Amino acid sequence: MKKRDYNVIAGESHAVEAHTSTVVTSQPAGQSGTENYVLDLDAQQVATWTPEDVINFFVEKVGLGYLNEAFLANKITGRALMLLTEDHLKEMGVHAIGDRVYLIDMIGLLKKKKKELETSATLWSGETPATGFAYSKGCCHGIGRILCPCCITRTYWKVTAQGVFYREVPPFRKHFGTVSTEYMDFRFFKDLELKENFFFCCCCKRHALEMYVEDKDSKASERDPSAGAFTAPHILLHPEAAKVERIVRNAWAQARLVAD
Repeated sequence: MKKRDYNVIAGESHAVEAHTSTVVTSQPAGQSGTENYVLDLDAQQVATWTPEDVINFFVEKVGLGYLNEAFLANKITGRALMLLTEDHLKEMGVHAIGDRVYLIDMIGLLKKKKKELETSATLWSGETPATGFAYSKGCCHGIGRILCPCCITRTYWKVTAQGVFYREVPPFRKHFGTVSTEYMDFRFFKDLELKENFFFCCCCKRHALEMYVEDKDSKASERDPSAGAFTAPHILLHPEAAKVERIVRNAWAQARLVAD
């Protein structure tokens, strides 16, 4: 190739300079107003929509009002809306490829919101120390709960599809200690053990759920080198421990299926 091939023609130099001097002054928005509207919808509420609601609160809002009759004729309820596929839209007469892709994208946002709600929904919640003398740590603790309940540390538990949370609130927290929160992800669960034992000279029976978790940020990750076992399980003392054990075991199994 000759050297002159690398030279810019004098008459074109100004045009090149003008083109390269364009400055981007703003970044494109991450999400449009329509996308934000769809993401703000309550997926549980959407599932109860009638075909008329689907038209008013979805089809019109995403700017495809010309499809109102098709959605009505096919009786697309809120639940059916979240199950629509591109093949369904073709059968409904949505011929424009762009509109089909756009609708599937908007429906995908709804499904995403629904999934987030399902994984964060509370499957069980409770408070410890639970009601009943058997769920006290000892005689003094049990008497203290009766005489001065505000002097007792309380723990609030929540089980979701992702894991188990508990929050310890010390007495007079404004002056003594701070609130601590622990999260146990099902991905790091190793074992569960439901125990039933008697307390106060066999007068009281109580239930306990021991949760063994292998997590570097968890107290239960410490092992006994000689026994090779977990030495600090998270313990839930509660009358509903058996119920919680079933809920946790099912959620743990589902989490493992998703991970696999």
